Amino acid sequence: MKVSLSWLKRHVDLPESVAEIEKALTSIGLEVEGIEEPGKVYDKLVVAKVLTCENHPDSDHLHITTVDNGKEVVQVVCGAPNVAAGQTVVLAPIGAELPMSDGSVLKMKKSKIRGVESFGMICAEDEIGLSDDHGGIMVLDDSIPAGTPFVSLGMYDVCFELNVTPNRPDALCHRGVARELAAKFGRELKPLAYNLVEEAEPASSAASVEVIPGCGCSRYTARVIKGVEVKQSPSWLAKLLHTVGMNSINNVVDVTNFILMDVGQPLHSFDMDQLKGSMIKVRRAVKGEKIQTIDHTDHELTEAELVICDGDRPVAVAGTMGGVESEIVDTTKNVLLESAYFNPTIVRKQAKRLGIGSDSSYRFERGIDTTTQDEYSKYACAMIQEVAGGKVLKGCVEYTGEDHQKELTKIDLRVSRVAKIIGMDIAADVIRKHLTSINLKLAAENGETMTFEIPGNRPDLEREVDLIEEVARLVGFDNIPYSLPKFTMQPNELPAVEQMNRKIRRTLSAMGLHECLNLRFTSKARTEALFGTDASDRRANPAALLNPLSEELGVVPTSLLPNLLKNVAENEKNRPGSVRLFEVAKGQFKRERADVRDNGFDESNLIALTVAGAFDVNPLNDKPAQIDFAAFKGLVQSFFKRCGLVVEFRVPEKLEAFMHPGKQTEIVCGKTVLGTMGALHPSVAKSFEIGYETYVMEANLDKMIEESHKKIIFQAFSRQVPSTRDISLEVAKSLTHEEIVARIKGLNPKNLAKISLKSIYEGEKIEAGKKNMVYSLTYQTMDRTLTDDEVNKAHNKLRDKLVANGDIVLR
Repeated sequence: MKVSLSWLKRHVDLPESVAEIEKALTSIGLEVEGIEEPGKVYDKLVVAKVLTCENHPDSDHLHITTVDNGKEVVQVVCGAPNVAAGQTVVLAPIGAELPMSDGSVLKMKKSKIRGVESFGMICAEDEIGLSDDHGGIMVLDDSIPAGTPFVSLGMYDVCFELNVTPNRPDALCHRGVARELAAKFGRELKPLAYNLVEEAEPASSAASVEVIPGCGCSRYTARVIKGVEVKQSPSWLAKLLHTVGMNSINNVVDVTNFILMDVGQPLHSFDMDQLKGSMIKVRRAVKGEKIQTIDHTDHELTEAELVICDGDRPVAVAGTMGGVESEIVDTTKNVLLESAYFNPTIVRKQAKRLGIGSDSSYRFERGIDTTTQDEYSKYACAMIQEVAGGKVLKGCVEYTGEDHQKELTKIDLRVSRVAKIIGMDIAADVIRKHLTSINLKLAAENGETMTFEIPGNRPDLEREVDLIEEVARLVGFDNIPYSLPKFTMQPNELPAVEQMNRKIRRTLSAMGLHECLNLRFTSKARTEALFGTDASDRRANPAALLNPLSEELGVVPTSLLPNLLKNVAENEKNRPGSVRLFEVAKGQFKRERADVRDNGFDESNLIALTVAGAFDVNPLNDKPAQIDFAAFKGLVQSFFKRCGLVVEFRVPEKLEAFMHPGKQTEIVCGKTVLGTMGALHPSVAKSFEIGYETYVMEANLDKMIEESHKKIIFQAFSRQVPSTRDISLEVAKSLTHEEIVARIKGLNPKNLAKISLKSIYEGEKIEAGKKNMVYSLTYQTMDRTLTDDEVNKAHNKLRDKLVANGDIVLR
């Protein structure tokens, strides 16, 4: 937004230094993007006196003049119709440079115009950047001496280009910016000075206003001015508007534009004689209605647009742009002046939809003052009386809706809170002074708490911290002392879950597995393929999403295995050979009876891993060795050991349906079941389109952490030399390692300290349905070394008892 320095000085006395004002604007949050100082561009212009003026012998419109520039008398050819001897004018002498509208620069030099020499140019206002007027040369007061530098007359204004953020609609006008500068420099803001003379006849006798409640207009005022004379604006008004980039239209329209840029209230003036029924009706448009706006563009309206109508048709798009049929023209005599508050969202949407953004809509969109519609309407009427004459009827015709803000917001501010947030102590009287300087009113004060009433032009101030920011802004951010934060250093320990997660990731990555990061959703079909539909199994009853991205992501996973097996299938298709994957994440379970204070879910931290296809290289032939139960079990056992847990494996009381019945086991630590592992059932593998023999493991991470935190009790170990004996057993394939170990322990062999499985063999020379298992048995006591006879005796007795049932054969 462009802001004129001379315009600002109408509201507050400011320092002469432009640099000082620029610095102040930036420090209070109004960033200066650029400064226009035309006086520096036109510094070579001088005041001159026209001594003689004669017609050009070879032209019917050119004149040959002699002018005194204070140093010498020079000849200048001029084409202006109003040039005459005795005038005081502005001369661009040889060497002066004049910027042109197309961006080029016209440099003055000696020239011949139709055979006559010319030593410069007598200038019009538009040629020296004062206005758009090119009706003739600029004539100055005769009291100004020749040779005076033109810029010293103070006719050039300084213009600041400000970047106003969307949360500061109050700064979209000169008075708003002047208020900020007044607060910054400790100056008084000048009161608005105007003199409005009203007639006895009430405005309600000449016009009526009807607003449909809830349409988007919460406040509307209309004033009537009769007998105006529409003409060109006085030069001071046209030049002010020109400085900020607005064209002068006529005196009445220019007043509305002046009020917009001066105090930020958008106004609209209607030719009252063109309003059918002398009435205003504010409503939503009827679909298909049409209006031609003042930019001569036709628009077809929808029910979404808010329009201003007379007794018959739309005459303006509310808060955005007026219509041509009721605009102010040279023949206008009677004016209806609108000052209103329109819903910011409605104005923004209709301006965008119709493509007719304007200075008015720009301000309505961001929120204007909700309390000053009538006050600024009076201000405008007084100015119209001044520049266009006319009689202002008494009062206004107004509407105030139930949805209009009738009471100003009040916010409590604690002095101690200011000090805590800003980082410096600021006295209560200093806080009071700064906030009242930007038009906040102190409504109450109780101890260290002050209550401020927020003006209608500051919708951005909603909370205590907003007021604290205002204090910091006005004190000056560069005046706040900096200090390093003080705090006590404490050991920063990761939560137990995160520590275990990191240990798991490092361990499994070192063991050759790759981590998966799946979305925390899965499909119901994959869940049912693993766990079925048993209502008693919480894993089979995942929570369904109300609005899933797709059917593949329709439920919240209760297990990591559905997505992990999907990864196995994808890897098998795209990278055949070997698949080794793991994932650490949460499983969510629906609670049977959800507490109203939570989300009705139980969460468990889980770890799942899977190995499929080739697992290792056979050292006998250097060919890939396929994963089997024993190898996978060893991998799982090694994993838990590296995580600091000693686990055992046992046959589960209830077999998992999705695992092979003869190749699955529970993972137990002490008395706690951590999880299960085993081979994926062929039918389940088929449903996932997996061709490899696949082994899976899933464990509860929370239980792992709990077990890892249990106190470790030292158990004394024997220092005596152990003795080992191997035993080779031929057993049914259905007989598990755990069952054999349990049977051996159940026979209570004397001095048996340890049972280790050395190998499992199935193949040639082994009867169908059988397998060969070799165990190493360690015998040892705590107090002495056993003799061979003692060991052999105990071992042979064990062998005899093992084969007594007939289902185990010694080899």
